[in-house]
Amino acid sequence: MKLLVRWGVTLGIAGSVIFAGISGINNSQALALPQEQVVKTLQKVPVFTLANPQGEFVVISRKNQSKTISQIGFFISKQDAQKFLEGKLKKENPQLANTIQVKPISLGDYYKLLVENKKKKDSEVIFTLVPTKQQVDSAKSILTSSGKPVQQFNGVPLFVPKFKQGNNYLTIPVSQSNERYIPFYFDKEQVVALLEDFKKAKPQEAANTEIQVLDLDGVIKTLTESKDPNTSKIFLFPSRESIEFIRSLPPNQQKKK
Repeated sequence: MKLLVRWGVTLGIAGSVIFAGISGINNSQALALPQEQVVKTLQKVPVFTLANPQGEFVVISRKNQSKTISQIGFFISKQDAQKFLEGKLKKENPQLANTIQVKPISLGDYYKLLVENKKKKDSEVIFTLVPTKQQVDSAKSILTSSGKPVQQFNGVPLFVPKFKQGNNYLTIPVSQSNERYIPFYFDKEQVVALLEDFKKAKPQEAANTEIQVLDLDGVIKTLTESKDPNTSKIFLFPSRESIEFIRSLPPNQQKKK
């Protein structure tokens, strides 16, 4: 065990999303998003890790030749985190596992931990964000069918509805806002459902849509480095499992937007 950060995190999620038409997004020049805006974009998505009641992360250490590698695992799926706790951790260290629970933090807070850890030149701790196998398989399948066969997908896949021609993306209004956003989904099934609705509303235009697969790390890098002002229109949708988790929280733990 190694103390990295105390827990005092509230999770946030956007309100209901209503499908309403489309709008193209084109590239133009502007400054990259400041770190606070990047954190805000990521803040609505929960990730899950293992910690004791004092809020200390579980650090898994292993030998790699003569070097010891220490990792802290964060999971996109709460179920995957629970399986790791009840499977691998209980098998290897049952006494420790009995004191550990699955704890949520926001993806924004995970990003801040990552940034702080990178500033420590002597840090030997690796932060690992673990995707769900089902969505990795879906990402590989989409890439293969689009002529980009891959043996493995490194990272956490995101699924984005876009138009086949140009660099235009499907946009949707979020909550009560008049602004329109580009939805990035952690579940392929969520994109499929959105495109089905779009097909009913605009069948001709829907015929020219496709699902683009992106890597979460690449998206975060784009948020921090891109000169495209439309990066501020990126909206990350938690997985269906995560949405159900957030809805299960007491009202005072939900940060509604």
